[in-house]
Amino acid sequence: MHFLNIGHAYENTARYTRAVLGEIPDPARLPVSYREAVSRHRPIDAPPEGSAIHYEDSQWGKYLRESDVFDGIFNGLRPSTPEERDIWPGCVAEAGEYVRDLNADLGRLVDLLVTDVILLPSDSTGGGSAAHLPGLVALSPGPHWTVYDFAESLVHEATHLNLFVGEMVHGLYTKPVKHLDAQEFRVLSAVKFGQLRPLDRAFHSAVVAVPLMWMQHQRGETELVDMFTGSLRECCQGLNAKRDLFTSYGQMLVHQLAEFAFSLDWDYVAESISDERFSRYAVAS
Repeated sequence: MHFLNIGHAYENTARYTRAVLGEIPDPARLPVSYREAVSRHRPIDAPPEGSAIHYEDSQWGKYLRESDVFDGIFNGLRPSTPEERDIWPGCVAEAGEYVRDLNADLGRLVDLLVTDVILLPSDSTGGGSAAHLPGLVALSPGPHWTVYDFAESLVHEATHLNLFVGEMVHGLYTKPVKHLDAQEFRVLSAVKFGQLRPLDRAFHSAVVAVPLMWMQHQRGETELVDMFTGSLRECCQGLNAKRDLFTSYGQMLVHQLAEFAFSLDWDYVAESISDERFSRYAVAS
């Protein structure tokens, strides 16, 4: 599955970086160059390395509130406590280490794509990311979150960010995203059970379910597998029925997604993360 592959992520970020900066990036400096590129598309620059931590009273917090970005996460927002500010950065760092230990290339994917994490204590537990804010991840940790919850949230949002980059480079849909909200283009969500969602959101929900199911499987848990298998398959059937709304690149991703959904082949997921056969895709001329 190209949407999980570290080599494909490097290739796509390199193409994006070249388009923005106007020069071919040095492979050894690609992560730094990518951050320079995304900074041109954001109101606040990305740090040169690592994941910068922010809170609700930061520049990012002010911007997100004023712009109504991640408005769902801001529902019931309250000031973060000194204890939370003391604990949460360590939780994020520990989660990153957990992902790297679980799969080094999945860890590299997160490290490449996540440049900033804003931590928002609110009534809406979860996370968020946006196509127009590459690198930024918002997290609203629950009161009982463990390292697994932080790790799954980082991977979840990094997968969204990776798909956004792939869309910018190759294109995913044959219609503008704003038109995919029409009722005729809606598909059953993989995670919001029984809900018809705009095509792009349904597709994203299905894609990000894959690494989370795999992560839980790796530690012997079945909660997400039991919860999402049926709805993931229904979503894939709906996406396949609307193949004409996807570009050739998008159709390839839908096909790969369905291959996993109907097989639950965990080795396929692991191979997708690292295998070179998922790294290349010819750019349409």
